[in-house]
Amino acid sequence: MKKLLGFSAVILLFLFAGCEKENVEPYVQENQLKSYQSGTNNGWFWSLWKSDGMTGYVTYTNGSGGNYSVSWNMNGNFTCGKGWSTGSKTRKIGYNCGAFTLNGGGGSLAYYGWCRNPLMEYYVNEKWGSTRPASGSSLRTVSSDGGTYNVYTAWRSNAPSIDGTKSFRQIFSTRTSQAPSGNRVITFANHVNAWAAAGYPLGSDMSPAAILLTEAWGQSNGYSNATVWNN
Repeated sequence: MKKLLGFSAVILLFLFAGCEKENVEPYVQENQLKSYQSGTNNGWFWSLWKSDGMTGYVTYTNGSGGNYSVSWNMNGNFTCGKGWSTGSKTRKIGYNCGAFTLNGGGGSLAYYGWCRNPLMEYYVNEKWGSTRPASGSSLRTVSSDGGTYNVYTAWRSNAPSIDGTKSFRQIFSTRTSQAPSGNRVITFANHVNAWAAAGYPLGSDMSPAAILLTEAWGQSNGYSNATVWNN
């Protein structure tokens, strides 16, 4: 679903000063381009990834508990969010999206993670900007937590992954209409089962992290404020 764009010069990253110092600097000077940062905050795992070709800025802030916010005006691709240091095929995710604004480009607010054996990237897309995440092959629908989702899959060749540049499959569920405001639930097992029934079971290794994600790509600006919890 991502579109990675060409390399240019400067990005400013502002990160909450309470994050783990061994993983991240509170302020990254211009031209010190770091593609991935992560840590723990209030007992929650958080991460921020960006494409090396990004220009502009991304400002990520950890809030109390499972809350985080991010604002951006950039050309490139970034993912960030808060959640769990390991994935689970049976997790029930509670979340509240206080704000999600995305102007230009593409992206989403989603439950997101990776698995291995085989290497796969997965999304449950809840909110987006003007472009609904619906690339790749349409497989089926699944009803879950008061919404209906379309299931899609796509093959990514020589693309960024948690294991470096690899070829891998993306599998994702996207709501047919954006999630309403308020406290929401994602019963992840419903999506895992639908993906498996469509012929794309998740890998046996769910140890990589899983987060309530904000992602944007292309020339875009926006703001997201979200909170995640164990439902």
